[in-house]
This record gives sequence, C-alpha cells and structure tokens, in this order.
Amino acid sequence: MTGSLLAFEQFYILTKGGPDNSTITVVQLIYSVAFQGPNNLGVAGALSVMVLIALVIVNFAQIRAFGQKEDS
Repeated sequence: MTGSLLAFEQFYILTKGGPDNSTITVVQLIYSVAFQGPNNLGVAGALSVMVLIALVIVNFAQIRAFGQKEDS
C-alpha cells in the first residue's frame, strides 16, 4: 500500500503525468510544485508532511489489522 502511494519514477519516466495529468501521483505532484512551475517549496513541504501523516496512519492501521494473532 505504501509503495503504491510513493510511486514516482515509473510514472514520471513513462508519461510525465500523462494526458492532462491523468496519471499524476502524490509524489509527482509534490515534485512538480517544488521544482517545476511555481517553485513553491513551502507548499511542497506541507504536502510532504501531509503524505507522511497519511502513511503513518495507513501503516498503523495495517499493523493493527494484520498483526493480531487469532486464538486457537
């Protein structure tokens, strides 16, 4: 799950966002905000923190869901 959220290289090399940004990922959005176009590092930093928080929540939920042992 976390790997799919952090996918960047494959989509950037193959499509660079595709037609009309149809294949843009979250990491690619952060990259484009930070280094292409407006060069707004503050917004890119805030987006990165939001992605970090989302990944921590998703990982915590996965650990809770799949880490429980069944009583036999």
